[in-house]
Amino acid sequence: MKFTLLPCLLFWSCIVTHAQSDSISLLDEARTKLSNHSATVSSVLTDKKYLPIHPHTPFRQLIEANANSAILKIATPEEPGKKIRVLGTVTDKEGNALSGILIYLYQTDSRGWYAANAPHVSQNEGDMRHARLFGYVRTDAKGNFELHTIKPSGYPRSDLPAHIHIHVGADRMRQYVTELLFDDDDRLVGKIREQALSNKFIVAKPEKASVGFDQQFSYRLIMDKN
Repeated sequence: MKFTLLPCLLFWSCIVTHAQSDSISLLDEARTKLSNHSATVSSVLTDKKYLPIHPHTPFRQLIEANANSAILKIATPEEPGKKIRVLGTVTDKEGNALSGILIYLYQTDSRGWYAANAPHVSQNEGDMRHARLFGYVRTDAKGNFELHTIKPSGYPRSDLPAHIHIHVGADRMRQYVTELLFDDDDRLVGKIREQALSNKFIVAKPEKASVGFDQQFSYRLIMDKN
């Protein structure tokens, strides 16, 4: 038995080592491209070559470190689903624009899945920390940000409406965590809608879409300085 088992263990060890080596190589390549400005955060996130390392913490930290106020694109051209444009504005309670605010977004795909091969990532805070479709962006001088993505779907075997998770944070303010919802979602009705509004999730109506998009939505996020 020992002589039969050992080659199998060595084989799988080689497979795992090779996969880890590939991940490291992809991460190093992405880091180099971002540092020498031969690629942007959006071009890296929408390059299907890097999809295997999207769930990995070092890759996500790299994207966060390079976040800026440019348009954020998080779905590859091949990603199934309606193409949507999301416009957001971040202000304080007095309506003053907040610039340079770091924003983290993550969402499901058109199947309602966070992971590539399952609805949810089975780790501690798995979906939040490892969702395949994610990105970081900063608000511009007018407090605005722009996201290009696909319209998510609600979870399978669930009545929860589709949403984009958004974390808005700054050193001088308390982090603001909420969800961006879509007014035309068939699930966003009745008590479910009431609960969403009670949770202070933000609902936007579809607007006339720009060229290249199926839908457009605009959201205003108000941060508390306390």
